[in-house]
Amino acid sequence: MSFTEKAVATARLGFLEYRAASPWHVVLTAEWPRVLLQCLFFTVLGRVTAGEEGGRFAFVGSVAMVIVLSTVTAIGDVPAIEKVNGTFHRLQLSGLPVAGVFALRSFPWLANGMASAMLCLAIVGPATGNADLSLALLPTLPIFALITVTSAAMGLAAASPSVGRRAESVVANGLTYLLIATAGLLIPVGQSRTLDMIGSVLPVRHGVLAIRAFIVDQPWLDDVIREVAIGGVWAMLAYGLYRRQAARSRVDGTDDFV
Repeated sequence: MSFTEKAVATARLGFLEYRAASPWHVVLTAEWPRVLLQCLFFTVLGRVTAGEEGGRFAFVGSVAMVIVLSTVTAIGDVPAIEKVNGTFHRLQLSGLPVAGVFALRSFPWLANGMASAMLCLAIVGPATGNADLSLALLPTLPIFALITVTSAAMGLAAASPSVGRRAESVVANGLTYLLIATAGLLIPVGQSRTLDMIGSVLPVRHGVLAIRAFIVDQPWLDDVIREVAIGGVWAMLAYGLYRRQAARSRVDGTDDFV
Protein backbone atom coordinates (compact mmCIF):
# COMPACT_ATOMS: atom_id res chain seq x y z
CA MET A 1 0.00 0.00 0.00
CA SER A 2 1.16 3.52 -0.74
CA PHE A 3 1.45 6.14 2.00
CA THR A 4 -1.77 7.78 0.81
CA GLU A 5 -3.65 4.48 0.82
CA LYS A 6 -2.45 3.78 4.35
CA ALA A 7 -3.56 7.23 5.49
CA VAL A 8 -7.01 6.80 3.93
CA ALA A 9 -7.40 3.34 5.48
CA THR A 10 -6.38 4.70 8.88
CA ALA A 11 -8.89 7.55 8.69
CA ARG A 12 -11.59 5.10 7.64
CA LEU A 13 -10.75 2.93 10.65
CA GLY A 14 -11.19 5.97 12.85
CA PHE A 15 -14.72 6.50 11.56
CA LEU A 16 -15.55 2.83 12.06
CA GLU A 17 -14.26 2.98 15.64
CA TYR A 18 -16.28 6.10 16.30
CA ARG A 19 -19.47 4.58 14.88
CA ALA A 20 -18.96 1.49 17.03
CA ALA A 21 -18.52 3.57 20.19
CA SER A 22 -21.15 6.19 19.31
CA PRO A 23 -23.88 4.80 17.03
CA TRP A 24 -26.09 7.35 15.30
CA HIS A 25 -28.99 6.78 17.66
CA VAL A 26 -26.71 7.60 20.61
CA VAL A 27 -25.37 10.73 18.92
CA LEU A 28 -28.86 11.94 18.00
CA THR A 29 -30.58 11.16 21.30
CA ALA A 30 -27.81 11.78 23.83
CA GLU A 31 -24.70 13.57 22.59
CA TRP A 32 -26.13 16.36 20.47
CA PRO A 33 -29.04 17.17 22.83
CA ARG A 34 -26.49 17.51 25.65
CA VAL A 35 -24.40 19.85 23.50
CA LEU A 36 -27.43 22.02 22.71
CA LEU A 37 -28.45 22.19 26.36
CA GLN A 38 -24.94 23.20 27.43
CA CYS A 39 -24.82 25.95 24.83
CA LEU A 40 -28.32 27.09 25.81
CA PHE A 41 -27.49 27.09 29.52
CA PHE A 42 -24.38 29.26 29.23
CA THR A 43 -26.03 31.63 26.77
CA VAL A 44 -28.98 32.17 29.11
CA LEU A 45 -26.63 32.46 32.08
CA GLY A 46 -24.70 35.18 30.28
CA ARG A 47 -27.91 37.08 29.60
CA VAL A 48 -29.12 36.75 33.19
CA THR A 49 -25.84 37.93 34.68
CA ALA A 50 -24.79 40.59 32.16
CA GLY A 51 -27.83 41.53 30.10
CA GLU A 52 -28.36 41.12 26.37
CA GLU A 53 -24.75 41.83 25.45
CA GLY A 54 -23.62 39.31 28.03
CA GLY A 55 -25.86 36.72 26.43
CA ARG A 56 -24.43 37.44 22.99
CA PHE A 57 -20.90 37.24 24.35
CA ALA A 58 -21.64 33.93 26.04
CA PHE A 59 -23.30 32.54 22.91
CA VAL A 60 -20.16 33.02 20.82
CA GLY A 61 -18.04 31.45 23.54
CA SER A 62 -20.46 28.56 24.00
CA VAL A 63 -20.30 27.66 20.32
CA ALA A 64 -16.52 27.39 20.62
CA MET A 65 -16.84 25.55 23.93
CA VAL A 66 -18.83 22.67 22.46
CA ILE A 67 -15.97 22.09 20.03
CA VAL A 68 -13.56 21.77 22.95
CA LEU A 69 -15.84 19.20 24.58
CA SER A 70 -15.44 16.98 21.53
CA THR A 71 -11.73 17.50 20.96
CA VAL A 72 -9.87 18.12 24.21
CA THR A 73 -12.29 16.22 26.44
CA ALA A 74 -13.06 13.17 24.32
CA ILE A 75 -10.18 12.74 21.89
CA GLY A 76 -8.08 10.87 24.44
CA ASP A 77 -10.25 7.85 23.68
CA VAL A 78 -8.22 7.33 20.49
CA PRO A 79 -4.89 6.39 22.13
CA ALA A 80 -6.74 4.88 25.09
CA ILE A 81 -8.10 2.15 22.80
CA GLU A 82 -4.54 0.97 22.13
CA LYS A 83 -3.70 0.99 25.82
CA VAL A 84 -6.78 -0.99 26.83
CA ASN A 85 -6.30 -3.58 24.10
CA GLY A 86 -2.52 -3.81 24.47
CA THR A 87 -1.97 -3.12 20.79
CA PHE A 88 0.26 -0.04 20.85
CA HIS A 89 3.23 -2.03 19.57
CA ARG A 90 1.29 -3.07 16.46
CA LEU A 91 1.12 0.54 15.33
CA GLN A 92 4.83 0.23 14.53
CA LEU A 93 3.85 -2.04 11.62
CA SER A 94 1.58 0.51 9.94
CA GLY A 95 4.32 2.41 8.13
CA LEU A 96 2.90 5.66 9.50
CA PRO A 97 4.14 7.72 12.47
CA VAL A 98 2.21 6.83 15.61
CA ALA A 99 1.16 10.46 16.07
CA GLY A 100 -0.07 10.47 12.48
CA VAL A 101 -2.13 7.33 13.09
CA PHE A 102 -3.82 8.91 16.10
CA ALA A 103 -4.37 12.19 14.24
CA LEU A 104 -6.01 10.44 11.29
CA ARG A 105 -8.19 8.34 13.56
CA SER A 106 -9.26 11.52 15.37
CA PHE A 107 -11.13 12.97 12.38
CA PRO A 108 -14.57 11.82 13.65
CA TRP A 109 -14.09 13.78 16.87
CA LEU A 110 -13.16 16.86 14.87
CA ALA A 111 -16.17 16.38 12.61
CA ASN A 112 -18.42 15.96 15.64
CA GLY A 113 -17.04 19.17 17.13
CA MET A 114 -17.85 21.15 13.99
CA ALA A 115 -21.28 19.54 13.71
CA SER A 116 -21.98 20.47 17.33
CA ALA A 117 -21.00 24.09 16.69
CA MET A 118 -23.23 24.32 13.61
CA LEU A 119 -26.15 22.82 15.52
CA CYS A 120 -25.76 25.51 18.16
CA LEU A 121 -25.75 28.20 15.48
CA ALA A 122 -28.83 26.72 13.82
CA ILE A 123 -30.92 25.97 16.93
CA VAL A 124 -29.66 27.77 20.05
CA GLY A 125 -29.07 31.07 18.24
CA PRO A 126 -32.66 31.54 17.06
CA ALA A 127 -34.04 30.05 20.28
CA THR A 128 -32.27 32.70 22.37
CA GLY A 129 -32.95 35.65 20.10
CA ASN A 130 -29.48 35.53 18.55
CA ALA A 131 -30.45 34.50 15.02
CA ASP A 132 -28.71 37.58 13.62
CA LEU A 133 -25.56 36.63 15.50
CA SER A 134 -25.73 33.08 14.14
CA LEU A 135 -25.84 34.50 10.62
CA ALA A 136 -22.96 36.85 11.39
CA LEU A 137 -20.90 33.90 12.61
CA LEU A 138 -21.36 31.82 9.45
CA PRO A 139 -18.40 33.46 7.65
CA THR A 140 -16.22 32.58 10.65
CA LEU A 141 -16.78 28.81 10.30
CA PRO A 142 -13.23 28.39 8.90
CA ILE A 143 -11.90 29.91 12.13
CA PHE A 144 -14.08 27.53 14.15
CA ALA A 145 -12.59 24.72 12.04
CA LEU A 146 -9.12 26.01 12.91
CA ILE A 147 -10.04 25.95 16.60
CA THR A 148 -11.18 22.37 16.14
CA VAL A 149 -7.76 21.37 14.79
CA THR A 150 -5.67 23.30 17.32
CA SER A 151 -7.66 22.10 20.32
CA ALA A 152 -7.46 18.53 19.03
CA ALA A 153 -3.67 18.87 18.86
CA MET A 154 -3.64 19.86 22.52
CA GLY A 155 -6.02 17.02 23.37
CA LEU A 156 -3.75 14.44 21.76
CA ALA A 157 -0.65 15.92 23.39
CA ALA A 158 -2.32 15.82 26.80
CA ALA A 159 -3.47 12.25 26.30
CA SER A 160 0.06 11.01 25.66
CA PRO A 161 1.46 11.23 29.21
CA SER A 162 -1.87 10.64 30.94
CA VAL A 163 -3.03 7.45 29.20
CA GLY A 164 -1.52 4.56 31.11
CA ARG A 165 -1.55 6.43 34.39
CA ARG A 166 -5.34 6.18 34.65
CA ALA A 167 -5.38 9.95 34.62
CA GLU A 168 -6.72 10.65 31.13
CA SER A 169 -10.17 11.71 32.34
CA VAL A 170 -8.74 14.01 35.00
CA VAL A 171 -6.26 15.62 32.61
CA ALA A 172 -8.78 16.00 29.77
CA ASN A 173 -11.48 17.52 31.96
CA GLY A 174 -8.95 19.69 33.76
CA LEU A 175 -7.69 21.12 30.47
CA THR A 176 -11.25 21.69 29.29
CA TYR A 177 -12.09 23.75 32.36
CA LEU A 178 -8.77 25.57 32.05
CA LEU A 179 -9.66 26.56 28.49
CA ILE A 180 -13.12 27.69 29.57
CA ALA A 181 -11.50 29.90 32.20
CA THR A 182 -8.62 31.29 30.13
CA ALA A 183 -9.71 31.30 26.48
CA GLY A 184 -12.22 34.13 26.74
CA LEU A 185 -15.16 31.82 26.12
CA LEU A 186 -17.34 32.96 29.02
CA ILE A 187 -15.00 35.31 30.91
CA PRO A 188 -13.89 38.39 28.95
CA VAL A 189 -10.18 38.73 28.29
CA GLY A 190 -8.44 41.18 30.60
CA GLN A 191 -10.20 40.23 33.83
CA SER A 192 -7.14 38.49 35.27
CA ARG A 193 -3.50 38.86 34.32
CA THR A 194 -2.79 35.29 35.40
CA LEU A 195 -5.60 33.85 33.30
CA ASP A 196 -4.51 35.94 30.32
CA MET A 197 -0.93 34.72 30.67
CA ILE A 198 -2.02 31.07 30.74
CA GLY A 199 -4.53 31.49 27.94
CA SER A 200 -1.99 33.13 25.65
CA VAL A 201 -0.08 29.84 25.27
CA LEU A 202 -3.16 27.63 24.87
CA PRO A 203 -5.19 27.07 21.70
CA VAL A 204 -8.75 28.40 21.22
CA ARG A 205 -8.18 31.79 22.87
CA HIS A 206 -6.78 33.60 19.84
CA GLY A 207 -9.24 31.91 17.52
CA VAL A 208 -12.15 33.14 19.62
CA LEU A 209 -10.64 36.63 19.76
CA ALA A 210 -10.43 36.59 15.96
CA ILE A 211 -14.09 35.55 15.70
CA ARG A 212 -15.22 38.28 18.08
CA ALA A 213 -13.16 40.84 16.16
CA PHE A 214 -14.51 39.69 12.79
CA ILE A 215 -18.17 40.11 13.69
CA VAL A 216 -17.57 43.73 14.81
CA ASP A 217 -15.40 44.60 11.78
CA GLN A 218 -12.15 44.82 13.73
CA PRO A 219 -8.74 43.45 12.62
CA TRP A 220 -8.69 39.70 13.16
CA LEU A 221 -5.97 38.15 10.99
CA ASP A 222 -3.19 38.55 13.58
CA ASP A 223 -5.14 36.45 16.07
CA VAL A 224 -5.70 33.76 13.44
CA ILE A 225 -1.95 33.63 12.82
CA ARG A 226 -1.31 33.30 16.55
CA GLU A 227 -3.86 30.49 16.77
CA VAL A 228 -2.13 28.65 13.92
CA ALA A 229 1.28 29.09 15.57
CA ILE A 230 0.12 27.87 18.97
CA GLY A 231 -1.70 24.93 17.42
CA GLY A 232 1.48 24.05 15.54
CA VAL A 233 3.48 24.02 18.76
CA TRP A 234 0.97 21.68 20.42
CA ALA A 235 0.96 19.44 17.33
CA MET A 236 4.76 19.19 17.42
CA LEU A 237 4.61 18.42 21.13
CA ALA A 238 2.13 15.61 20.49
CA TYR A 239 4.32 14.26 17.69
CA GLY A 240 7.40 14.27 19.93
CA LEU A 241 5.63 12.57 22.83
CA TYR A 242 4.19 9.76 20.72
CA ARG A 243 7.48 9.30 18.89
CA ARG A 244 9.23 8.86 22.22
CA GLN A 245 6.63 6.33 23.33
CA ALA A 246 6.98 4.43 20.06
CA ALA A 247 10.75 4.26 20.48
CA ARG A 248 10.34 3.04 24.06
CA SER A 249 7.88 0.40 22.90
CA ARG A 250 10.38 -0.89 20.34
CA VAL A 251 13.27 -1.00 22.80
CA ASP A 252 11.45 -2.38 25.86
CA GLY A 253 8.81 -4.47 24.11
CA THR A 254 6.04 -2.87 26.16
CA ASP A 255 2.63 -1.41 25.41
CA ASP A 256 2.80 0.95 28.38
CA PHE A 257 2.30 4.60 27.52
CA VAL A 258 4.19 5.86 30.56
